[in-house]
Amino acid sequence: MLARTFNLRLKFITGLVVFILALGVCISLIMYFHINSIMESEIRQRSKMLLAQSDAVQDYVKSELRPEMFAVLPEGRFILKAMSSSYISREVMTRLNLKDASRYHYRRVAENARNPSSEPNESESDLIAYFQRNPDTRVWENTTLVGGEEYRLVARPVVFTASCMNCHGDPKDAPVELIDIYGDQNGFHYQINEVSGVVVAGFPVAMIKSPAKELTFQYLMLYLLGIFLFIGLISLFFDRLVMKNLQDLSRIFKTRFSGETEQGIIQKLEQRDEIEGLIEGVDELAVCLSDARRKLEDHTQNLEKMVEDRTRELDRKATKHLGDVRLFVELLTGFGGALTTGQLLSTLLESVGKRYQATDVVYYCLVSSEKYYAWKSGEYAPDLPHETRDLLWKNEILFRGRYLFVPVKSQESHWGILSLFWENKPDPGDLDGDVLLALGQQVAVLIENIHVFSSIRSQHDMLQSVFEGISDPLLLIDEDCHIIITNRAGHDFLGPGSKNAQETALRSFLCANMSNPGDCNILYHVTRTGRPVNEEIHTQDDRYFDIDLYPLPRRDQARLQIVAYARNITQEKQMEERMRQAEHLGAIGKLAAGVAHEINNPLGVIQCYTDLVRDTVTDKEIVSDIDIISKHTKAAQKVVQNLLALSRPKKSITGTCDLNQVVVQAVSVFKAQAVSRKINIVTHLSEGLSPVTCDGAVLEQILTNLWLNAVDALQESGDTITIETDASENSQVVLRFADNGPGIPDIIQHRIFDPFYTTKEVGKGTGLGLSIVYGFVSELNGRIVVDTSEQTRFDIYLPTVPSALSAPKPCDRTSI
Repeated sequence: MLARTFNLRLKFITGLVVFILALGVCISLIMYFHINSIMESEIRQRSKMLLAQSDAVQDYVKSELRPEMFAVLPEGRFILKAMSSSYISREVMTRLNLKDASRYHYRRVAENARNPSSEPNESESDLIAYFQRNPDTRVWENTTLVGGEEYRLVARPVVFTASCMNCHGDPKDAPVELIDIYGDQNGFHYQINEVSGVVVAGFPVAMIKSPAKELTFQYLMLYLLGIFLFIGLISLFFDRLVMKNLQDLSRIFKTRFSGETEQGIIQKLEQRDEIEGLIEGVDELAVCLSDARRKLEDHTQNLEKMVEDRTRELDRKATKHLGDVRLFVELLTGFGGALTTGQLLSTLLESVGKRYQATDVVYYCLVSSEKYYAWKSGEYAPDLPHETRDLLWKNEILFRGRYLFVPVKSQESHWGILSLFWENKPDPGDLDGDVLLALGQQVAVLIENIHVFSSIRSQHDMLQSVFEGISDPLLLIDEDCHIIITNRAGHDFLGPGSKNAQETALRSFLCANMSNPGDCNILYHVTRTGRPVNEEIHTQDDRYFDIDLYPLPRRDQARLQIVAYARNITQEKQMEERMRQAEHLGAIGKLAAGVAHEINNPLGVIQCYTDLVRDTVTDKEIVSDIDIISKHTKAAQKVVQNLLALSRPKKSITGTCDLNQVVVQAVSVFKAQAVSRKINIVTHLSEGLSPVTCDGAVLEQILTNLWLNAVDALQESGDTITIETDASENSQVVLRFADNGPGIPDIIQHRIFDPFYTTKEVGKGTGLGLSIVYGFVSELNGRIVVDTSEQTRFDIYLPTVPSALSAPKPCDRTSI
């Protein structure tokens, strides 16, 4: 046994060592060539750097040092050691080689060189000839012998340029110092772009091969040392993992196989090494097992038929269960597209009939009506037997002849009976009662879902109708002002466009009250406090909205949702402003009435005594003074009369008038003053306007006050007053009176209709003109709107006469 073990281990270790050595040699060769390639690339780069360094020195001399020397030295002077690029570059590279331990090779040679040491040797002459034949070649690389040693060389041609001709062209043009040193024979007579020299640089090849050999040898030594350690470990593991298991396998054979044939095989195993004996023993055991298999095959032939029968039975059951699964899947799929119970049952009955190959399937509803739904029989389905109704209270199915009855019920409700009919009675064993009961329960669940879905849809439709029926904008937004849903009024309010455009319009609306949109904090207040917010918003188009923001409970949603409701209160604001103005005018009117009454009597006495004095005085100067007193007294009486007209109760204004006719008559009167003031009058009168409920004299007085107010406002000649008429909504016409004067400042616009309020100089106005206009318009149930966006414009809306009334009477111009 020891000899067999040694032979097996020796074979394994020997084969392993040979394989590892071969692998190590291959790796060493690969490493050697790889290192050699790296070193060769490094030498090539160094050689190119030598050339680049030489070129850099020459370029510096040509572009910097030589011009600087020419500028410093007297004209015609030339210092070889400071101004010759070839001399300086050769000296620099030679001294660098003395200090560098890498022993690089550098030569700059040329044909007909001044310095004999710069004459080319045979290989350098060949390089010059090569570059002359190939003028487009800029660099040459190769390995060659230099002084009996291999060098990796890189060379480039020396091409004479125009800047070189001063020292290498005609000797007559060369510096005197250069002729004194080298004479006038060598180094001259070169041509521009002529290749007559070469610069060669390189490093010894030994710099490549020596490090590569040393590294490869060191690696090989380390590899051999690793092989010895590896072999020792492999030998140890081989004994533990292989030899021990082989010995255990031999012991198992001896103990488990007790027959004569098996014992003979085991004896043969002990005469060879483990692997060979194992192979031969396994082969003979395979023969024994083959005989045993043949005997077993005879025994199993009788079992095959039993297995085939059982397989067919299982396949039949699997097909039936697969049909049940498909039926339940079809039921769930059919519910996805069903909206009513009828749609659901039409799909359901057909699927059940096809699954069980029934002639007809009928569902009898027993909840609120005696309706039934049939697959094929239509309105001639047979009556449901009375005893089948008890199935709803039992957990079983009922066979009755060729009919099968299945209760349709769930844990909460009992719905009806599902009846299947066959022309040929099926085998009850082919119908699984549990599956049919589950089918009835599933049908009941689907019917319940349909009812719940119908209820939800009805509630949704009702809520949608209410939501869309709200005439004010109603929106659901999140905390970032993103619109989730909005009603039709909201869409109309935000305007057409994409959702992003509407969200931008909503943000601008919510921040309309802020001078800086970045300061808008209405949404921040809602999200921070979680409380409703009510705010009044005044838009740029002079509309007012009452906005309410109601935060919804977060519940499961991650972001806060807010209900936004906006109500247009522009008309309410306008009505409040009219009421405030009317109350203000009423209070001032009462005050004016009291003041006018107290002043009117003294003014009458003054006027009376003035007339008496005028009749008794003959001095012209005194008469002139009395006339001045009388004039100003009458002016004061006129103001008093206006105050009384403003404060006294208005008589009912009756009559009708053609608005365009009144405007034409008034313009004809205004033209004389317009010509003197050089004012342009422009009229745009719409035809076919309905008559207005207004006396012509009142309308002319309104126009006269507006005209006087506009004329006083115009400061320069050439200004324009525009009068327009047009139809308006709500059975009204509009009179527009505009001028292009300086306009009315926003800060005083709300006070222009107040009595005695004027911006004119003292003595040029009473401040009652616009107050009287406002009073007349209010008395006519009209309204007046001031627009100062582009020019000062008064829009007066007057009610029209119903068409059944008579035509308007002509207006009298003398009433102005």
